[in-house]
Amino acid sequence: MEKKDGKGRRQKHGEVTIPREEWVYGHATEKVSSLTLQKDSVTGKINIFEIDPSTIRRQITHKREAKDDKVLYSAPADDFSLSLTNFEEMRQRFDYLMAVDTNTLDMVYKGYKVSACCIYVVKDHLESIVTDLPFQHHATFLILNPNHEEKNEPIGWHLAISQSIAPWFLQSCRIGMIVDSELGKHIDINAGVEPYYGSYHLPQKLRFIYASDRSATYANSMIKQCHSSAKMVLEHFEGVGIDSVLQRNPLKLGDALCYKIVSSQQP
Repeated sequence: MEKKDGKGRRQKHGEVTIPREEWVYGHATEKVSSLTLQKDSVTGKINIFEIDPSTIRRQITHKREAKDDKVLYSAPADDFSLSLTNFEEMRQRFDYLMAVDTNTLDMVYKGYKVSACCIYVVKDHLESIVTDLPFQHHATFLILNPNHEEKNEPIGWHLAISQSIAPWFLQSCRIGMIVDSELGKHIDINAGVEPYYGSYHLPQKLRFIYASDRSATYANSMIKQCHSSAKMVLEHFEGVGIDSVLQRNPLKLGDALCYKIVSSQQP
């Protein structure tokens, strides 16, 4: 598929510090013996008729010794041309961006696996942004889960979607939600084939974008900030302990107890 090299190159909304390659992937819905490629002479877009459009993804990777390539960034794409930068493609596809990351402590506290979920957002409509692109803290949740086998990351996603965004906003705006796990399930989750948590499917206008916390794109910078903030919340939790948290009324998601964290610095 289409490929770009990007060794040591700076990008407008992020700085590349490691050698990486940029690819576009897509899958056919059935076995085919040939592919039919078409390039639009006006837009420069490249389409392959046999490829399911919902499976087209743009990925940034770097090679690893004796391992599969490490994926730094993976997002839905419209075609195979790579004619736009990854951020320009996001601007065309989404109205708003948010990033969600959940960190988990190794130690168990009074039978609970403890996680912190931090959410950052770009509050301005992406079309209105020309150069500067600030993002800011939106919400933080503490998750106490007695089920040690359950992953807390999807719980964090559900908290971000169901507890931090107004329903009317979810229904009217196209939202790109940056996460850093379950990449192999993103195509099916984004297509509504598979739920993202329990029996819950993504809202119709919200889609997952994958980014690691390694430098590559603006999306990576957002998830890195979520990761750092969640780490700070857990460090604070380790200092104060669990007893004061358990005195508050939780939101229950399955077996998990969830608490919205309000900073003492907030008005």
